[in-house]
Amino acid sequence: MIKKLILVFSLCPLTFFGWGKEGHQIVAKIAKSQLNEAVKDKVTKYLNGMSFEDASTWMDDIKKDKSLDYMKPWHYVNVEKGGTYKSNDTIGDINKELKLTIEKIKNYQSLSDLEINKELKILFHLCGDIVQPLHVGYGNDKGGNEIKVDYKGKQSNLHRVWDSEMIQSEAITYDKCMLVLQSYSDKQKSKLLTFTVDSWMNDSRQLLPKVYKFKDAIITDKYVAKNAPLVESQLIVGGMRLAHLLNEIFKN
Repeated sequence: MIKKLILVFSLCPLTFFGWGKEGHQIVAKIAKSQLNEAVKDKVTKYLNGMSFEDASTWMDDIKKDKSLDYMKPWHYVNVEKGGTYKSNDTIGDINKELKLTIEKIKNYQSLSDLEINKELKILFHLCGDIVQPLHVGYGNDKGGNEIKVDYKGKQSNLHRVWDSEMIQSEAITYDKCMLVLQSYSDKQKSKLLTFTVDSWMNDSRQLLPKVYKFKDAIITDKYVAKNAPLVESQLIVGGMRLAHLLNEIFKN
């Protein structure tokens, strides 16, 4: 039986723009720490005065620019539980646009500096978004945006909890993530860098059962204790894979 596919591209919920600023900047800083010096110099040149951290949040920072509204669906893709991803011919999504961006930057020598600058900012951001499980979540609840929860005694929604609130409340930082990364074996690090965009998306989707494992619309301390380390590991994955892409693309 062919699995039913439902792709939902909603331009409404602002909370689709995440991780929050902190998460994206952690991904960018981890990536920067893993770059070859020559590659770092090239990327820095093409960012033209913009920091890695600011580049990583550019796609969120420009969300009020109506001329760039076409980018809004690029932050995510929604595939119903049990469904199969299929690219939409007319509307972009995170899987489709990340692939296109990578292919464009691979041919960066045929692009203008301005074009490279824009594609790098898109790459930085989408490499962060794709490791947030709810950015590749279910359409029936708009990636967790419509799942109302109590978090630390305050009204929130599941998407926001994962985008920013766990990062903030658990003080997840670049330094903490780097300490975790230092504990990884060479084999673990190497495994992170063996991926395609499809497998990257599916890796994140496989985490969704853990994301939804709570009761009575309450995010408990036990839930946070189990999932905060998962947030850290996903930020590490995003940073390491972004660095790998940049090192491969700009090595020559």
